[in-house]
Amino acid sequence: MLDHRDIVEIQQLEAFVHHAVDHDDQSLFHLAFTEDAVFDSTGCGQGGSRFEGIEAIKAFFAPGKPPHPMLHHMTNCYVFEQDGEVKVKMKWLVPNPENESFFGGENTDIVVRTPDGWRVRERRAVIKYPKSLLAALGLA
Repeated sequence: MLDHRDIVEIQQLEAFVHHAVDHDDQSLFHLAFTEDAVFDSTGCGQGGSRFEGIEAIKAFFAPGKPPHPMLHHMTNCYVFEQDGEVKVKMKWLVPNPENESFFGGENTDIVVRTPDGWRVRERRAVIKYPKSLLAALGLA
């Protein structure tokens, strides 16, 4: 059963993941993800993939900014237990440099306590906004 300390640590982890992704290098990834973590971006449309293992996740983000957004913002972080796992639902926003608008979506994470603290074991990202982008990606 989670206590309030766990929930605060997990919410801190969720915020930190976005700092790790936005950091100039990938030196913070091991503080955010387990070695066997999965990052599933198939819910983000064409080109979305499933990346298995921290090295594959790092390779996905390695091309830098662009093609990845300069900033990742996290909001509405909700921590809960379901089916014996600790899960997190949270919303995200990333800037669109083409027209200074934002893309928005939702992450569903499975987090685990490791000897070094809480880490993301699995992340599923799904784009939710704007509707015009969803239609262009074949998701609407």
